[in-house]
Amino acid sequence: MKRFIYFFVFFLLLTLSLFFIMNQLSSKTLEESLIGASKKQLEYTKSILDGIMYEANMYGVQFAADNDVRFYQNQVLELSNYESQMKKNEIVERLEKPLLSSRSIDTIGIYWKSEGTFFSTNRDPQAKLPFIQVESKGWQTIDNSLYYFAVYPYIQKPGHPEPVQYVVGVKLNTDYLKNLLKKAVNDDSSNAFFLINGSQLLWSEQEVDHDLLKAVSDMLLPDPTETLKYDYHNYKDDYYILSRYIKPLDTYLIAYTRTNTFLQPLERSRKVFLASILAVLGLGLFVIFTFYRNYYRNIRLLDKKFLQVEQGNYSTRITENPDNEFYNLFRSFNHMVSEIQGLFASLRTETELRRSAELKQLQAQINPHFLYNSLFFIMSMARSSPDAVMKMSKHLAEYYRYITKLDHFVVTLGSELKLAEHFLAIMALSKRVEYEIGLPPELASLPMMPLIIQPVVENAIQHGIEGLQGAHRVSIDITQTEASIVIRVSDDGRGLAPDEIRRLKSRIACSAPPEGTGGVGLWNVNRRLKNTYGESSGLQFSANHWGGLSVLLLIRYPLEKGEAHAAFNR
Repeated sequence: MKRFIYFFVFFLLLTLSLFFIMNQLSSKTLEESLIGASKKQLEYTKSILDGIMYEANMYGVQFAADNDVRFYQNQVLELSNYESQMKKNEIVERLEKPLLSSRSIDTIGIYWKSEGTFFSTNRDPQAKLPFIQVESKGWQTIDNSLYYFAVYPYIQKPGHPEPVQYVVGVKLNTDYLKNLLKKAVNDDSSNAFFLINGSQLLWSEQEVDHDLLKAVSDMLLPDPTETLKYDYHNYKDDYYILSRYIKPLDTYLIAYTRTNTFLQPLERSRKVFLASILAVLGLGLFVIFTFYRNYYRNIRLLDKKFLQVEQGNYSTRITENPDNEFYNLFRSFNHMVSEIQGLFASLRTETELRRSAELKQLQAQINPHFLYNSLFFIMSMARSSPDAVMKMSKHLAEYYRYITKLDHFVVTLGSELKLAEHFLAIMALSKRVEYEIGLPPELASLPMMPLIIQPVVENAIQHGIEGLQGAHRVSIDITQTEASIVIRVSDDGRGLAPDEIRRLKSRIACSAPPEGTGGVGLWNVNRRLKNTYGESSGLQFSANHWGGLSVLLLIRYPLEKGEAHAAFNR
């Protein structure tokens, strides 16, 4: 369920991320395309403006260097009034000729400073006023009009300027210049204007937003080499602004475009996609809720009940009755657990009967020679050592009372070692045997299956000590680790060679008991340990520092999930 939710969330996030990236790339590509087109239009407009400037400059220089204009004042002194008027008309006609082929030139005028004479294509008497104060050539803005002035002499010596004799002025057509701005815009979402002398004069066919104009005026840089781009944002619109500085005119050619109009299709696509994502999210949450209610919750319930069964609770049942496929599954589970409960009850009864029979068999397998030898020892020592007879009788009585009255399947480690101690004490009275039992006090009450240590101790006496002359030591040590209990029974008898240890391990590892009587006791102990405490438990063999044999009874705690009982409560 978690993986499904994680995958669903990951899929949504991945889709949103990809859409966001694609949308950003599309917006950026479209904006770059628009800006590129706008720059080309602005450059095209500037090239036209450069041509107009060149034309005005050419006419100004042409008439300033014209011989008729240069010598007109001297000729007037020698000509009659009629001839003088005809000369004037000739010069004016020459001034009017450029206007016939040029829409960008509004008027051309010549003003002689010393005489105050003024010729112009404009008949307005006020037309000469802009010429009066001119002292140098170049572009000037006067009365909201743009002029190019050429003066004579047009070549001045450095440090020795000559007074200006006359001024030739070419006035540009303001309406034509404003109309030229249409070539610098894309469509209705764009606008262009001339900003002359920084921010003193604005030429535009459309009204320019005051806040935008103020922001543009603060951002402009007088760079005549390239078109500069600026961004402007207000509370509802986004703009990109292109500016080209025209140095001779001290004028900025500016075009701005509202990007919202161009990005509206992408914005609509974004909204539609987000709405689709929200719909998918809602549908996904509905599917997840439905899956959780109808499937996942029932699966979790089934898993919980299986865990309870695994832990030994066979009385658990599923009482829910869902209206789906799980109804039959829950009925099958309840039937299965009921059958298992019955089987375990039968198995428990059979196990108890089997253990009872096994216990009785173990009791019947007590070596009768041990009893005979003990009784003969008592008879032989009755007269010479009554104290030895009392000790022997006491240990023998305790030993057989423990064995004959054993009627349950779980004893303590302390009682099992007490039985081994009685056995070793009896052997020490009849033979030269020294023994030592090391049992930590905290382990004395540890639950243990009965008659599991005594056969190993008996084997150490019969096959270890009695097999080597002079051998007489037996030790029993108990140690505990986090996962096991180790009971080590060691003797200083003849021991076993490595090959003999390997053969002994193979013999007790078989599923069937070995033929004959040899090794049956150890095989029986090993099998009981494995059956009760798991396959990792059992007997292990090794040589000890005495040179004899050490037998390890390894009892491991079961760590597998679902063990019905603890290892030492079986």
